[in-house]
Amino acid sequence: MMDESQTRQEATRQGSTWYAASCLEPPLDTVPLEGRATAAIGIVGGGLAGLALALGLAERGAAPVVLEAGEVGAGASGRNGGLLSAGFTRGFASLCRSLGVEAATRLFRLSVDAVGLVERRIARGAIACRPQYGVLEASWFDRAHELQAAIALENGLFGRELRFWPREQLRQLYRSKRYFDGIFDPLALHLDPLALTRGHARLALAAGARLFERSPATGIARQGGGWRVTTRGGRLDVDRLVLATSAYGRGLHPALGRGLLPIHTYIIVSEPLAGAERDSIRGPYAVFDDRFATGYYRLVGTGRKDGPRLLWGGQIGLAEAPEGLARRLVADLALVYPKLDRIRVAHAWSGRMGFARHRMPVIQELEPGLWATTGFAGHGLNTTTMAGEMLADALLDPTGPAGDDWRLLAPFALAWTGGPLGPLAAQAFYRSRAAQDRARAAWHQLRQRSP
Repeated sequence: MMDESQTRQEATRQGSTWYAASCLEPPLDTVPLEGRATAAIGIVGGGLAGLALALGLAERGAAPVVLEAGEVGAGASGRNGGLLSAGFTRGFASLCRSLGVEAATRLFRLSVDAVGLVERRIARGAIACRPQYGVLEASWFDRAHELQAAIALENGLFGRELRFWPREQLRQLYRSKRYFDGIFDPLALHLDPLALTRGHARLALAAGARLFERSPATGIARQGGGWRVTTRGGRLDVDRLVLATSAYGRGLHPALGRGLLPIHTYIIVSEPLAGAERDSIRGPYAVFDDRFATGYYRLVGTGRKDGPRLLWGGQIGLAEAPEGLARRLVADLALVYPKLDRIRVAHAWSGRMGFARHRMPVIQELEPGLWATTGFAGHGLNTTTMAGEMLADALLDPTGPAGDDWRLLAPFALAWTGGPLGPLAAQAFYRSRAAQDRARAAWHQLRQRSP
């Protein structure tokens, strides 16, 4: 496990991200809001949710104004694992139970379309986010028939190209006895999310949006027939206002405070892998597993002279920077790859996500002219763009062919999450499910070893 020098290293480097150290997209470096600005549509939040909406609005001819508290990508949008794939945190079968087959099918198809739109925007804007194709779901459980049925269903309904990987094939590239079989998605991508976020901002500005960084909203209030946002240095008056702050702006409106849980997830990036360390992970794809407390990882820095590094993420918690963060994640990594239990950690950080009780994205008109787009729950690289397109159509062309698409998410409104005890209940639920996963995985491993 990690030695004392690595523990000291963690204390000095915790919080710094690999993306900030290696991003190929430069910062936007816009000015803060000073004085008064006006717009037809204002957006609070310069992460992917706000920027995808701003870009969608600008592409339709509007000129929205975006206020960002810090720098673009400083929040969860620029700090996540970088996996871009169709779907939601909840699976298709779960959506069918909540919405019915027809509505769930429409909604899931929009999530598939959003991946293609992100891909086209990356190409059109030459966003330097180093996209690579291929994401693998590796199962900790012996359930090959379930995986094959899911593949057949989604390929048939949505034209996906999912492939079943039997354990023999999977373990050739990912040499872990923890894994059974898997689902490979050749059309999903993994990339630098900070670069993607900055690239979205650049495209939105080029299309006619305005952006003010380092302009935290200190309050919102109804102003005549519209809304006013106050900042430290100015104010923004708009006809309609969208709150796209996820877990970072819960104090701006009571519904956000009641309806979102601020949950942290954690990531480490190793020092360049030594020769023997490269043997365990031979594939170029991003990988996530099917535990409730999922783990995910991929190689980064593969084109650098000093060699590839391992990005490993997972777990959730209430603390932004828990003690021993790197040690905890290395211990999780060692469950999958025991030979990497002494891996050297260069970066360790967290990202704060907004979770609603139902673990689905939220598009909701909180009051007349005041909207929220939030709650992307760790699956935001595609769903922020999907929601941005939905809301852009709802705001600019509500009677058009896509003007009511946002209503597919109407059943997933913000609901009370338990008040001050909500985060503690969420953590207890997470730990319970993690314990169930461990017991289930142990049983499947025992069955595998039995004659």
